[in-house]
Amino acid sequence: MTQGNTGTERDGFFEKQIVPMWASTEEAAKILGISPNALRIRKCRGKVECLYFGKHLRFNVQHLHSLFRERRKE
Repeated sequence: MTQGNTGTERDGFFEKQIVPMWASTEEAAKILGISPNALRIRKCRGKVECLYFGKHLRFNVQHLHSLFRERRKE
């Protein structure tokens, strides 16, 4: 998983956190609670945004979380 750095202030101290930005197919499927194959099908149907990094498919973690929240509302 590709990661980015952010920081938060807690109890007066600056604490660094690593926030994932991009997930592999397997990681993204776990976030959504579906199989990797079901995720690939959704990608082909245009229901999930993703990018190719070289020949590797990657999914934006923030977008996946927004999809997960929408799915829970239904």
